[in-house]
Amino acid sequence: MALPTISCPKCHQTSRQTKAGFTPAGSQRIKCAHCSCRYTPTPQEVGYDEEIRLQALHLRLDGFTLREIGRLLKINHQTIANWMHDYTAYLPPTLPESISDMARMDGLI
Repeated sequence: MALPTISCPKCHQTSRQTKAGFTPAGSQRIKCAHCSCRYTPTPQEVGYDEEIRLQALHLRLDGFTLREIGRLLKINHQTIANWMHDYTAYLPPTLPESISDMARMDGLI
C-alpha cells in the first residue's frame, strides 16, 4: 500500500513508501523501497506523563508503598522506584526526619 504524500528523509522520494509496522509507542513505521530506509514520519513520545510521575511521588510521600502505588496507577513498582531515584537529585541536602527515613528505607539515600 503506497503512501504518496510522505517523502523519505534519506532519499526524498515520495513514491514506493509502504507501511512497515509500528514503533513501541504506537507510531506508524514507513519503509522506502528505493533506499530501504525505515522511518517514522510523526513519532510519538515513549513513556509516562509528568502528571503520572508526580502523582506517584505524592502517593509515596503520603505513605503508600511502591507496590501499592503500582497497583493504583497500573504501573510496575520498579518503574516507580526508578522515578523516585531520579527525583532524589532534586531533594535539598537536609530533609525532614520523616522523609529522610522513608528515603533511607527505599534505598534512595
